[in-house]
Amino acid sequence: EKLGVGHHASLVSANGLVYFLSDEGVMTVVPAGPDFKVLARNEIGEKCSASPALSEGRMFLRGDTHLYCIGSAGN
Repeated sequence: EKLGVGHHASLVSANGLVYFLSDEGVMTVVPAGPDFKVLARNEIGEKCSASPALSEGRMFLRGDTHLYCIGSAGN
């Protein structure tokens, strides 16, 4: 399947999901496996070209002007 143009960031996978971040800052989430189905599509509001980073249950996204941390702070 195609997600459009402008995906320079590497995809990442965690917990059976695959995350694609577009250059325009749109994160598309699909299940890992042979059947393609978009589970979520979220915009961060700014351009991105860096690959997402995963650490201790959190996802870090670097946009043109901000660094985002998505995940739970508890543990």
